[in-house]
Amino acid sequence: MELEFRLALQPDPENKAWEGANLVREFLERESNGRIRVVFYDSGVLGDEQALLMNCYLGIVEVVQTTSSVVTTLDATLALLDLPYLFVSAEHHRDVLYGPIGQDMLDGLRAHRLQGLGFFSCGFRNLFNTRGLAVSTPDDLRGLKVRVMESPVMIQSINAMGGSATPLPAGELFQALRTGVVDAAENNANVYVSARFDEAGARNFSLTEHFANQHMMVANLAWLERVRRDHPDLHALILEAPRRVREEYDRRWDAAVASAFIAMEAQGVAVNTVGDKQPFVERVRSLHDEFLRRYPEVDATLLERIRQEAAMP
Repeated sequence: MELEFRLALQPDPENKAWEGANLVREFLERESNGRIRVVFYDSGVLGDEQALLMNCYLGIVEVVQTTSSVVTTLDATLALLDLPYLFVSAEHHRDVLYGPIGQDMLDGLRAHRLQGLGFFSCGFRNLFNTRGLAVSTPDDLRGLKVRVMESPVMIQSINAMGGSATPLPAGELFQALRTGVVDAAENNANVYVSARFDEAGARNFSLTEHFANQHMMVANLAWLERVRRDHPDLHALILEAPRRVREEYDRRWDAAVASAFIAMEAQGVAVNTVGDKQPFVERVRSLHDEFLRRYPEVDATLLERIRQEAAMP
């Protein structure tokens, strides 16, 4: 064994985003023929995502996996990915993350003492609530306190859609739903099932698909440069790993989504298909232009490149 490093993340194996980090670990140890050993810390044992990102920034942990929304605290460019109704399909989302646009975003972290290694698509986020509401129009959100991540773009978006955005850490959400601190929340079907939010009383799940979601793997740049100097072939393998495992990750993610909806049916959760998302889209349209005014440091052409990617054959 020539290289040992730590890889940390908050999700546990019940959260299918975990598969990204685990597949990378397996790939590196296998393809290096044992020359790499990955010390794996999952389930938040080294802290929540904010703490993990800061520890990676400081070089305390070499590699972390986190939601991209957390990384926006360092690089506002990544907040583009939080814009509502930016992606028209799962294919559009993955094409952006896994293509040149995503690579530009990963490389942009070099200005912040980090290097993005890869993205993992986590599908679309949907609304679920404890009020027994089938959310089909923005009017259905009136008066609902909706838990969101601590992302300014997400907060503005839920407010614009008609709800009352309430930022809370993920670890507090189950109890917040049960006690009425919030009435609703939003996430993908996998997280909903694995966190057992139906047991907190949130038994209505509406397919609003308002945000896309993604995890990203990030390395401390100074550490990665030392690896490049001392072990250039292993450095190349580390950069290659997320791309090489992505197809298997997506296969597992899609299978988990299908299983999640089967589980929801068995649990008696009411799943509501939103027939017309255009009223929601209209409510948040201005946020796209407002984003560029709010963050003038973000390259405006990135937003247009993302939109154009949807039209490409």
